[in-house]
Amino acid sequence: MKTSTSGICLFLSRKTLLTRTGQIAGVLFCACCALRGIAQAAVDVTPQRIEETRGLVFKDDKVGRPPAGLKLVLALDGPEAEAATQYGRLKLDEAADNTGASLIPSPDVFHDPSRFREYANAFFRNSKFGGKPESVKPQVELDLASPGRAAVRIAHLRGSMELCDGGKTNTVELAGLKGAGKKAVPLPNGSPVTVAIVVADGENVRSVSLETTGDESALASVEIVDAGGKSISTGISRWSLNGRPAKQSLGVAKPLDASMKLVVKVISDRKFSKVPFDLKDVPLP
Repeated sequence: MKTSTSGICLFLSRKTLLTRTGQIAGVLFCACCALRGIAQAAVDVTPQRIEETRGLVFKDDKVGRPPAGLKLVLALDGPEAEAATQYGRLKLDEAADNTGASLIPSPDVFHDPSRFREYANAFFRNSKFGGKPESVKPQVELDLASPGRAAVRIAHLRGSMELCDGGKTNTVELAGLKGAGKKAVPLPNGSPVTVAIVVADGENVRSVSLETTGDESALASVEIVDAGGKSISTGISRWSLNGRPAKQSLGVAKPLDASMKLVVKVISDRKFSKVPFDLKDVPLP
């Protein structure tokens, strides 16, 4: 009897300990999200469509082309998804096809899943032409590795993403662009991103190097304006060599002079919500 009673007590103690451990883990997880200002969202995630790209090069013609890959478009349903405008911090914990092959893609400097971007169908959802279809849910794009020919479905896809609203837009100007050297934009303390430009030496400078650190998705726009406030920027070029960190350059329609200014718009005070997803048996094209 004593042995039996002791065994029961030991079982109950272990069960209580496991329960409390789970509670502690849950509290720690919630505390972590709270410190980062992230709420857990009640959003349904379902497959919307899937696209696959394949190619076969018979002879190298020195022309760069998109690599083979798989793109899964997910539809989001829920009030947090409707209130948000961007998604980012995409994380894949598990992605495999029915043959067991991994579908987690290789790192790509031009397709960073951690960066925030607008919904994939943002233009259509925001368009006033023909009215706004109420049935169109926000959509996000998930890049995956190309599956083998024998695969017929995505067996398991598990991970998470974060959604954020529009936040508050702050505009900061930087004068005195003419003259060689690095010039930092005086953004407010606590800004989610820092911005600096590097001006080359010379009298006919028509582009500046753009350097950013932090959350680049918080950078709404960067442009150079003339004395009358008119934008004379020709766009931002972005490139990378041999997988190295990407570099950026901001072009100008005419040579820099002392009257020009750099105008930077940064988004702050955004609200974030975390959305987990766990999908199984998604057919492949």
